[in-house]
Amino acid sequence: MPNFTSSGRDVSAAGADSSPQAPDFLISESGPLSRAARSRGYRRFTEVAEVVRALPYGRVQDSEDVLAVLKEGKGTCSSKHRFLVALAHECGHAEVQLVLALYEMSEKNTPVVGNVLRMEQLSAIPEAHCYLTYEGRRFDFTGLAAAAASPFESLIEERVVSPTDLPSTKLAYHRHAIELWARAHGMDPDRAWTIRERCITLLASSTPHSDARASAARSDGPSARIGGRER
Repeated sequence: MPNFTSSGRDVSAAGADSSPQAPDFLISESGPLSRAARSRGYRRFTEVAEVVRALPYGRVQDSEDVLAVLKEGKGTCSSKHRFLVALAHECGHAEVQLVLALYEMSEKNTPVVGNVLRMEQLSAIPEAHCYLTYEGRRFDFTGLAAAAASPFESLIEERVVSPTDLPSTKLAYHRHAIELWARAHGMDPDRAWTIRERCITLLASSTPHSDARASAARSDGPSARIGGRER
């Protein structure tokens, strides 16, 4: 799949763009994701996106179920944006795209990981990240706290992926990037991946949210499985 560099304006990783250009439309009842959203009282895409953004950062247990972010009340950049783009496509809005990118994760753009990187005498480590693009602009609903810099300022590359392909594509893509980076730095790739996992564990344990979990899980609804495992 070819890489591309977005020419659109960046949107802070701390939240989504609230301007009129942000993706927004009425949620139909044309499929399981739409019905699940409407059963929770959401009628517009922006309503669902803001609820998803506010959910705690953490890996879902049932990564095969696209609705797991709502049922389990948490999600990572992968599971949150995979659900949102699948919902958009189900509602007939294929112009909302899912992007898989690689950026240099550092204390500057992800403060929580600073201690791990300093212990390993590293300034940064490659991290895969997911978000949406719409009309040439990036929209990040991961919901992590604002930092001194955005991950978008240290992007290495980006590519559009489908929600179906994301789980397997992201893992292979990220593993390969870590391996190349580790060998270039004279490091064992498995050790580099372990460092990255420690960083993600810290992120998951440091992003509590108040009532977002209860709001998202108002109605369990049916499962909507696409397949694959989240990493």
